[in-house]
Amino acid sequence: SVWREEPSTASAFTASAFHAFIGSYNQMMRNREEISCMECNESLPYNGNEWIDDDVSDPIFYGTQRHTCYSCMKHYCYICIINGERRSMISDCHICKRDYCVDCTKMHTCLSCNGRNCNDCYEYECHNCNEKICSECVEEDNDCCKCEDCNAVFCSICNIMAEARTCGQCDYRRCNYCRFQKFRQGQLGCSECIKGIAHLLVDESKRLYQEVEQLKVENKEQQGEIKEL
Repeated sequence: SVWREEPSTASAFTASAFHAFIGSYNQMMRNREEISCMECNESLPYNGNEWIDDDVSDPIFYGTQRHTCYSCMKHYCYICIINGERRSMISDCHICKRDYCVDCTKMHTCLSCNGRNCNDCYEYECHNCNEKICSECVEEDNDCCKCEDCNAVFCSICNIMAEARTCGQCDYRRCNYCRFQKFRQGQLGCSECIKGIAHLLVDESKRLYQEVEQLKVENKEQQGEIKEL
């Protein structure tokens, strides 16, 4: 990917050693015997495409290899049609752009960006639901967030409750659970953070009240047992 990102203009791309390599590789593949998809036997590459993308106007996929699983190196169509049924045996990772077949790597859909990514590009799992989150979404703070205190990561859905975000007042990125623990320890002095955990403080107050009431009932029962003795 570094080679693909170095040139800044289309002319710089075509003048690079990497672009020359792409041309040589594609010519070599054209000179070989025809290669077919291992699933549906369709000739590859189809629609006039090359084995390595040489379109300098598309910096996202320029220099990426088509129809080839990065792991097993087997060749497939992107959409196989067998007995009228569409089947996808290979797909590209949203982040690294590598192609993987279904036998080598299971693609996961990120709950935040809906991008399909390979296992290598999923560094995080949601602390609550264990769904995988792509590293790009966590780094860009895309509706999901990583708490600076506990390092827990929350997906865009679970983050609605966790509210792991950067506070506009104290500039700390914490989840509500850590804010609550800091408050209980007397270490949370940010009024904005305290407002954010108001509902947790109310819930804690209710829980303590119920515990006190339960202790009163148990104490009364014990006093009654003592009188009977």
